[in-house]
Amino acid sequence: MNEDHGRSKMIKPKLIIDESMLKRIAASFTGQPITMGPDGKMLAPGIVDLLDVENTTSRWTPNDDRTGMLVLAAEACRDVAFYSERLIDSKTRQRAMRGVTVPVCKLMDVTALLVSKMNDEKSRDNRAQWQNADQKTYHEVAKRLRKKRLQGPVRWVRNKIAAHLDAEAFTAGTDYLKLDDILGAFGDCVILLTLSMNYPSSWFSWIRSLGASPDGQHHIVETMFEYPICVRWLTDLDGRPIASGQTTLAEDPRHELQFQMFEATNAYNELVSKTNTELPFIFMKPMSDATGSIQKDSKTNYLLERVKIFQTSKG
Repeated sequence: MNEDHGRSKMIKPKLIIDESMLKRIAASFTGQPITMGPDGKMLAPGIVDLLDVENTTSRWTPNDDRTGMLVLAAEACRDVAFYSERLIDSKTRQRAMRGVTVPVCKLMDVTALLVSKMNDEKSRDNRAQWQNADQKTYHEVAKRLRKKRLQGPVRWVRNKIAAHLDAEAFTAGTDYLKLDDILGAFGDCVILLTLSMNYPSSWFSWIRSLGASPDGQHHIVETMFEYPICVRWLTDLDGRPIASGQTTLAEDPRHELQFQMFEATNAYNELVSKTNTELPFIFMKPMSDATGSIQKDSKTNYLLERVKIFQTSKG
């Protein structure tokens, strides 16, 4: 983090591994012990908060496009939920409806991009392993988002507001935009994002910077390409690895996003309940990694704390 006009500026870490480098470092992993965190538990650095300029803890950032889309979509969900109380109150609803069109459009756009990134053959094969009800819901909601929501009334009003407060946004826009348009788009995105977490953890890639070497000539970064393995790297200033360090167990960063999806679902359901809209409620079961990864809960953490096979020979 560098200071820029009194605010923290995020410097995204990077790791460049080409084929020759991959062959060179593969041998260094042979026989390498997998340890728990320094406190004997799984590492839990969390995901970087885009708006938390005071954050001094090194956190996971997305390491590829679709991971970035998932994180940005979760941020947009938080922004929409921020308006929820104002949407419930009939006295502030009209102004809140206009204001919330900006984060709702952002949410729709990034969700649609994520869905398109998940339309390759491998992703389709993976979805075929989901429960039939989840498959049907995913396809129906994705189609509705693409055909009805993306260029609907929410977009129209957002564009009017962006056009230097076009007066039409306060007259015709008030009648054109209905609360169901906003809640329908919000709910569809929440459903698609939650179902997207059914993909294996290897579908998403994470990276975080731990700083530089004392001489300032090397960077130290950690990556997670598949839960729960976190690998530490020593790289040059361009991000090319020089050596691999320790391998540690870490929590799946998606746990934090999953919590945000639960909060967004609760906000949506509260809006549906208190505004007398005819939209349906969203009911979801806890998601699990399609590869069988263990999700975060107190019982799981207790079991992992008792596992000793991850300790070094000295332990």
